[in-house]
Amino acid sequence: MMRRMPTRAKTELAAYGASTAALAVLPSMELLPAHASVAAISGVSTWWLYQRVKAGDFRKAIRSGQRLLGPLTGSAVYTAAAVAPGNSWWEIPLALGWGALMSAWLPASRSTWTPPGDLTTVYPSGFAGLVMRLWDQHEVAPQTRLENVQQIVSASHPDFSCDIVAPQGKPVGRIEADAIAACFGVPTLAVSLRETEHGPGRIRLTVAPTQEGGRSIDDLWSALISRPGGAIPGSTIVRVERQPARGQLPARGMILAQVEPGEVARVNYDQLCSAFGVKAEEMRLVTESRGNEVLVTLYEAAPLRVARRATRALLTLDAYGRYTIGTAHDGTDAKVHMRSASGTFHGFLVGVTGSGKTVSLALMCAAWALAGMASWVTSARPDAQMSAVGRHVDRQGSGAIFTWWLLKAAVALMDIRGQMNEEAGHDYSPHSPYPALTLVLDEFNSLVGDDLFGDDIAQMTDVLAREGRKFGIGVIFAGQSLNLDKLGGSSSLRDQVQGGIGVVLRITGGIAARQATGGLAADTDLPPIPDRLGAHMSLMDRMLGTATDVPGETTQGMGHTVTGSDATMMRTLYVHLPDDGSPDGLDEIFPESGAINTLTDREIEALSALGLWHEWTMPPPTGKEDDDADGGGAAFIGSFTPPPPAARKPKKTTVKDKILAVVDREMTAKEVRDQVDAAAGTIRNVLSDLVADGRLKQVDHGLYAPAATDVTAAPDRDSPDSEQLPEGVDGELLMLAADLVVTTRFGSQSMLQRKLRVGFALAGVLLDALEERGLVGPADGSKAREVLVPVGADEDVLRELRADLGPVLQD
Repeated sequence: MMRRMPTRAKTELAAYGASTAALAVLPSMELLPAHASVAAISGVSTWWLYQRVKAGDFRKAIRSGQRLLGPLTGSAVYTAAAVAPGNSWWEIPLALGWGALMSAWLPASRSTWTPPGDLTTVYPSGFAGLVMRLWDQHEVAPQTRLENVQQIVSASHPDFSCDIVAPQGKPVGRIEADAIAACFGVPTLAVSLRETEHGPGRIRLTVAPTQEGGRSIDDLWSALISRPGGAIPGSTIVRVERQPARGQLPARGMILAQVEPGEVARVNYDQLCSAFGVKAEEMRLVTESRGNEVLVTLYEAAPLRVARRATRALLTLDAYGRYTIGTAHDGTDAKVHMRSASGTFHGFLVGVTGSGKTVSLALMCAAWALAGMASWVTSARPDAQMSAVGRHVDRQGSGAIFTWWLLKAAVALMDIRGQMNEEAGHDYSPHSPYPALTLVLDEFNSLVGDDLFGDDIAQMTDVLAREGRKFGIGVIFAGQSLNLDKLGGSSSLRDQVQGGIGVVLRITGGIAARQATGGLAADTDLPPIPDRLGAHMSLMDRMLGTATDVPGETTQGMGHTVTGSDATMMRTLYVHLPDDGSPDGLDEIFPESGAINTLTDREIEALSALGLWHEWTMPPPTGKEDDDADGGGAAFIGSFTPPPPAARKPKKTTVKDKILAVVDREMTAKEVRDQVDAAAGTIRNVLSDLVADGRLKQVDHGLYAPAATDVTAAPDRDSPDSEQLPEGVDGELLMLAADLVVTTRFGSQSMLQRKLRVGFALAGVLLDALEERGLVGPADGSKAREVLVPVGADEDVLRELRADLGPVLQD
């Protein structure tokens, strides 16, 4: 902070004093040389200002006007006094006033001086100013400042020393070396502090990333890191860099090291943290190992504290067929390829409970949907969050039976698509007449471990993983860990999967990473990610009894993208998947149109003919002759004991009997339809017959009561609560489904799925809703449901349904 007036400003102030005396005396003396000098100063100043304005650089013009204000106004004062006849009384006060005004204007006309009352900090230029600015910006030690910044080696070396100065009469408090190292982006070992002869109020700081303690950084690296058994054995430093903070990305220091050609660099993350004096739980040290090179990055603070919200733009494929799944530790986009280098859609996702695995699956499904791909998702057990994702994909379910049918259908689909490939003249490509299909097998270990279906699931998965590429079918293995031992030839399978999508979330790291991914991450060293960020207590704190209740920040979503032998630490994008019943944010990332990518009509019809396109919840066929023809159709894989058949429903009574049994008070026709299992048109006709027979009373239009009941006021039939729709179903969608079913007289779930572009599960929900309203009969295996609307009553039934849905449609 510069508070002293520089010599240049003092000279200008003295000039103003001399000019004030001259203005008070010279104008009345009528000296020609004085008049000529003033005219010349005024003319040159005016010409100079005109040139600045003419050049169009108004910033310089304004600055020149500030500095030429003195000469121009002084010339005006001189001219006024010279023109006035005689010695006027106002000439001397005018000159003195001008001098006082110019003295006050001096700070504004000179940028080289800040008057004592101004507290604006002005840093010197060059290296010293940068060091002082970083110190103040990062608030390493508030209320202290740096002085005497000197570079130790040369102007091209980052090593420097300086004094840390506390306020007058106060000592410099305790400053951690790692905080200083993070501020300047250097290793902790490069920082040293010592007292000076001035006492505790002034501490000498030395920051020497290339020289420290009389030894080079190469010597320190050799002693602590590259020695045999060290953090990176056999490594040598190639380059040291430091980067200042940028936006939300903290300041960082980077060291690029390498081992001998022909060798592969191995990193012991815990040892490296110890060497740099940081704790693994802080997540400030990041290593990236590729071949014989290692990049070590030390951040001032954890760089992945904030998760970025997912958007459709981020999940849309770029020109290279990649989408963004998260943010890398250096602030760049963490991208994964939709397809591997070999053309497969295979991949893997590993993460423990609470690591953000379901969110990652949701992001992947959204990216596939935006790319026009269809998705089938299954898991070992039901999951509410995955069910929410299921509203936006073609098929989603859980359990070994569902998975068995899913894989059975996918294997059969390869034969169907094989015929389509033969007709097209090529294997799957973006120009194929069918969409790519991705199978997500969550909790894969549990699925292949099932006593009844595990072997079949493993066998079919192996076939799909090996041969699916030609037919546009990919397999994503997911779970807390992966075990591929049940899949034949796991080494070849790893070759198929490794180059595709690979995401590893919170695991313990090291050997555990290779074990958790079933070898799919190859020999990639993945640094560990703790459950919480910065949740630790030092042994010194424990020794001193310093308790802390701060649990640390969650590391949910933190992990690595893995492609081959390359791994990048990142944090996945964020999308709201609530566990409290609040609305999710999936509508913000899946296609805006709401349409769901499905198989083609030809594929669905072929699968239906094989008995493979149904709810996938019924037991597979046993292969015996008494199997229901609708139960599976295709040849059975494996054997098991099926559960006992469900009990048959009792024979239905007549519609009149049902209506008389439920109408025990005043009821609307809609209320009757809700409780009577019959077509809407049939109920309306029977109600009219019962009124004609005197067995019911018609209180008002659409309002009925028992024959012996007194008429009372009609209920409010326009209440918004009079019609409840299932979750995920809106009134317009239900009307479209009803129109299709009634006009085609075909209550097929797959037909609704294809025509309405909705998921198979949602198509089933629509049929259930139509069943509740008496338009179709109950489900019967994979058969189309019976349409209960009488022939010729289509328009009446649809009109009545639209009237019932009136409040919902208006919403």
